[in-house]
Amino acid sequence: MKGVNEELKKVSSRSVFLLLIVSLLFMLSSCSVPFVPQVPPASYSTDAAVNVLSNKYYLLDSGEINGFGDIALGDGRYAVFDGVDGILMIFRYDSKDESKEKWNEITKKYGGNPLKLKYMKVNMGTYGIFTVRLENTDLYTWYKENWLVVITGDSVDKFVSDVNDIYKEINEATK
Repeated sequence: MKGVNEELKKVSSRSVFLLLIVSLLFMLSSCSVPFVPQVPPASYSTDAAVNVLSNKYYLLDSGEINGFGDIALGDGRYAVFDGVDGILMIFRYDSKDESKEKWNEITKKYGGNPLKLKYMKVNMGTYGIFTVRLENTDLYTWYKENWLVVITGDSVDKFVSDVNDIYKEINEATK
């Protein structure tokens, strides 16, 4: 009888250990960064940053913008593309610190409730990603280097991914 109890203890401790490992892996994977944000090269203007996207998406409208909602973000550019139920806003700054500061303003305004659906905020120091589901729209914003990208709309996940991929390809081609 003593041998059976010892075997049960071994099986029980192995099960607890495996459960802890699986739980840890699940927690780490669910908190991971969905993508490393990409931005246009530093030499690009906001016009060029918008126009390069028109190789994949037909540009319907574009113009100057200086903020998002009631947040002053400085001079930037907005763009509306065919087939995208949303808007892209892109801002270029003189310094990396300024893009991070403006990103922080957006996250403070819209990131007050981390229990919201589709909420994620990651600040890695050299870049940051923030996404949240607002009432009827998704908000994606990221900063890296001297750029701030803001995308809002409904079902814009594919567009966000495409924008990121296009900027990544450009950066790899210009190295």
